[in-house]
Parts: sequence; structure tokens; C-alpha cells
Amino acid sequence: MATKKKIQTKQDIFWNYKFFIVMAITCLAYYPTLNNGFVNWDDIIYVMNNDMIKTFSIENFGKMFSSFFMGNYHPFIILSFAFDYSFFHLHATGYHVHNLILHLANTFLVYTFCYYLLNKKTNLALIVALLFAIHPIHVESVAWISERKDLLYTMYFLMSLISYLFYVENKERTYYFLSIFLFVFSLLSKAQAVTLPMVLILIDYLFNKKINIKIILEKIPFFVLSLIFGIVAIYAQKSDNSINPIGVSVFNSVFYAQYSVWVYLFKLIFPIFQTCLYEYPVNVLGKPPLYIYFSPLIIILIGYIIVRTWKKWKLVTFGVLFFVMTIFPVLQFLPVGQAIVAERYAYIPYIGLFIMIGSLYLMVKEKTVKSNTRRLYAYFGYFLITILVMTTFNRTKIWKDSVSLWTDVIEKNPKSVTAYVNRGFIYNQSEYKDYEKAIQDCNAGLNLDSNYFKFYINRAVSYRNTGRFDIALADFSKAISKNPKSYDTYLDRGILYTDKFMKYDLGIADFKVYLNFRPNDVNGNYNMAVAFYKNLNFDSAIVYCNKAIQLSPQEAGPHYIIALISDYRGDFTNAYLFGSKAKQYGYAVDESQLLNWQKKAGIPQVKLNP
Repeated sequence: MATKKKIQTKQDIFWNYKFFIVMAITCLAYYPTLNNGFVNWDDIIYVMNNDMIKTFSIENFGKMFSSFFMGNYHPFIILSFAFDYSFFHLHATGYHVHNLILHLANTFLVYTFCYYLLNKKTNLALIVALLFAIHPIHVESVAWISERKDLLYTMYFLMSLISYLFYVENKERTYYFLSIFLFVFSLLSKAQAVTLPMVLILIDYLFNKKINIKIILEKIPFFVLSLIFGIVAIYAQKSDNSINPIGVSVFNSVFYAQYSVWVYLFKLIFPIFQTCLYEYPVNVLGKPPLYIYFSPLIIILIGYIIVRTWKKWKLVTFGVLFFVMTIFPVLQFLPVGQAIVAERYAYIPYIGLFIMIGSLYLMVKEKTVKSNTRRLYAYFGYFLITILVMTTFNRTKIWKDSVSLWTDVIEKNPKSVTAYVNRGFIYNQSEYKDYEKAIQDCNAGLNLDSNYFKFYINRAVSYRNTGRFDIALADFSKAISKNPKSYDTYLDRGILYTDKFMKYDLGIADFKVYLNFRPNDVNGNYNMAVAFYKNLNFDSAIVYCNKAIQLSPQEAGPHYIIALISDYRGDFTNAYLFGSKAKQYGYAVDESQLLNWQKKAGIPQVKLNP
């Protein structure tokens, strides 16, 4: 008697114990991230020194949605960090927990998307979700706090696709408009979301939908939004001077872009030699190596696969095109930044390749008649999962802190100028104070590029902090000669002139250059006031003190300078009032000095009742 096939209910689908195993494995793979901190790879700018996230206000909210940030327009990301800061302040664990939760949510959305896309094939959806969850290439998107962008835009991206699938299945316009709405949210999280309309066309291809006026019209709003946000993204990158900063020619960028496809495909199968910075490969002459010019072979290979599978194995075609279309905007045809490849860019594109791999794996396994061979395929799958989990687990530890991150880059690429700069910078910070190692990194970096001004700045800071002020001054001056627009260096050199060499005129000249660039900087105005005070130009000192107090009313230093000037002029009332405020705001004012001013001003002492 024939057995009845069990009908799988929605409850079976979403409460499948195998899916919970996937989530548990994901938590295990990414557990080390919860012990990680911030890194000096955008985290300082996005979180630690970002005033926009430290107060929920209408002004800050307006800035988030009306300005570019680090060459990007992604207000939802800044808003997300503001949410974290309100709970966790600068405790990195909270931010990492948030990232992991988003990755788990995206794993669930990948599972849901694939389930409805792939004719409700639960096993295939589980395989895709598992590969998405634990592939080592995705560590960068999860373990790097600043790359919240990938996690957030992917969440809305997948929700928009799922809504579109519901619209296709149920023909309800509500799902269509919800898909558009969620697409906007994705675009407000990261510009890479502009590829979504192409995925919608791929879905229509997979569902054998015929192209007609209705199909075209329903895609127009998506393409219009992509065009608008794509233009905004280009302007954002231009505002930060991020477009082609290393000067790659148009001709070579075409080959480099195709070469990067090879790298992404290689890392899919062999996730080894991972690094957070894949710099452009060059030969000893600084030109592209010969093998770069053979990279167009990948286009021929992809074209061949598409032609052979277009009708017979649609999932293969869908997976390949999904990858190509979603990664195309970041293939550096228009070079942005200094990296040719970034692992974070593969966060969504790899979904297409995982669909292809999962479908081929199940097809081969199901066509195998012998039970022993089927078990062998299963064991191979378990072995592969184990390797991926172990690799991901170990890779997350690389993101523990800045030193481990940049040490990893240097081990993979000993000629990375950026890695030496960033590790040297972090050695100078208060949590390390390892100035000799910072100097070693600067010297190693200068052997690679003697013109890079940041090495001189880092080394100058190290020398200054170890009391070698003459050498520090020489390095600050060298940095300025290499890059006259390094305005922060004028501030550092001016402070050195004023505090250590008593060359007040030179300090004032440096502060003027700095304040021309940042006229509303509190620190710059205060140090200018100090220089004028030490140079006995009290009127000018008071002007800059007042400007600093106007910018930051509770800044203690300017109050104390005014108190000292008032004392010099015999105005003991103001000396006492401003000295008291300086003490109130944290300046180490001597109590006997305050009492002396109070007495000379004739201000009665208030006696407290016993």
C-alpha cells in the first residue's frame, strides 16, 4: 500500500529543528566577536568620536539625513549607532551583540527568501542559509562594528525581495508597495542596495514570467530609486575624495575589475589568506602585473556557463547572474578607495553562488542510487561545515583589536603601507603607549614609502611622548613639507613650539593655519589663547578664550587663562569668578590661589551653619 506524502505546514517550515541547529552553529562560529573591541579602521570615526550619535536631538537627526558621512549617504547606519550609544556608550560588546543579532536575522531572512524562491524546498533553503551564516568571508561584515552597513542594508534588501515574492504569489498590491518601502530603507543603509531591481528581473526569469507592459511598469519605481541613490552615492564619494585616490587609469581599471571577480570566486571555494585590506597588485615598476590582463577570461567562462544552463539548469544561471549583478557596482570599474577587493562586498552576492552550490549538491546526492555513496556525500557536507565553522571562529579573533588586525595584514602583505601606519598609530594610543614599537612601524613604513606624511606624524607623536622634542619637531615639520594640507599637524607643532620651545610667534603662526581650516575648533582656539597669553598679548588671548567658551561653555582651560590675566591686571573679582568656574569645570586650580583672589576682591566668604 502506497504511503501518503506528509504535507509540510508553515509551522513545520519555521520551527524546523534543523534551522535552529543552523542558528546555534552560527552563534558558536561568531562567539569570539563578543569579546572584541573597537578597531582603528573607521570605528573611531563612526562611533568613538562621532558627536552625532551621542545625543538624540532634532539637530543631530537632521544632520544624519542631510549630510554625507565618510563619503557615504547612509543615515540609517548613523541612527543605528546612536541607538547603540544610548544603551552601551563606548562599551564595544553591545555593538558586537547588535551586529550578531542582525547577522542571525539575515540568516533567517536568507532561509525564508530561498524557501519561497525555490519552490518551498526546505533542505535547499537550509543549505543556503547555513553557508551564508558561517562562510568565513562574511566575518568582516559581522566582526567589524563599522560594517553594520552590510548587515542593515541586507536585512531590508531581503525583506524587500520576500515581499516581492509574496506579491508575485498572492497578487496583492500591498506586498508590492511594501517591497518598495523596504527597498528605500535598504538604500538608506548602503548604496550597494541599488542592485535590487536587477534581482527582481532575475526572479521573474526564474518564475518564467513573460515580459510585458505590466512587468516593465512595476519595475520602474525600483529603477528610479536606484538611479537617484546611485547618483547620490557618487556625489558622496566625490565629497570625500574617495574616487580613484590612487590614480588607476581607465584602461587598467577595466582589467582590475575583472580580476577581482576571480578573487571573489577563489575566496568562495578557498577562504584562505583573508585580510581586511586587498590592495591593488602591482609589479616592481608599480604597474599591473601581466596576469591582470588575462582576467577577461572570467567573462568568457561566466558567459559559457549562462549559455549552457539558461534553460536546462535555471538555478545555476540564476545563482551566477545574482552574484554578478549584485557585486557589479563594487567591482572597481570606477575605482573607489584603495582596495581592489573587499570581503564585505560579497555579503549579499554570495547568496546567489550558495544557491547554485546547494542545488548542484542536492541534485548529485539525490541522483546517487547507492546508499553508501549518499552517506559519503553527507559526510563530506558535515566535514565542509566543520572546516568553515572553525575557519570563521578563528577569523573572528583577528578582529579582537587594532594590533591583531593590522598585524594580520602585515603578515599577509609585508608591503602594506596602510597597515604600518594604522598599527603605528594605535601603538601611540593610551591603551598601549608602546612608543618604541610605533617608531619601528614608522621606520618600516618609511622604507616602503618615504613620502607618506602620516609616518612622520606618528613618529613625531612617539618622540614627543618620550621627551625627544627636537626630533618630534623635525618630524612634524617634515610631515607638513610632505603634505601642507595636513592641518592637524600644524596644531601639534604649534603646541610643541608654545609648550616646549617657548617660540610663541611660531606657535601662533601654526595655530592661525589650523584655525583657518577649523575656525570653530575649541582646542585650536584655546591653544591660540595660551600662546598669546605666554607672549604677553593679553587682549588677543582673551578674544580666543571667549571664542573657546562660546563654542564650549564648560571648557575649563579658557576660564583659567582669563582668571590669570585678570589677576595680572588687578581685576581680582573676575580672577576669582573665572578661577572658580575653571575649578568647577575640572581644572586643577589651587584652593589657596582662589582664596587669595577672593580676599583681594573683597568677596565675603560664605560660612555654612554647623
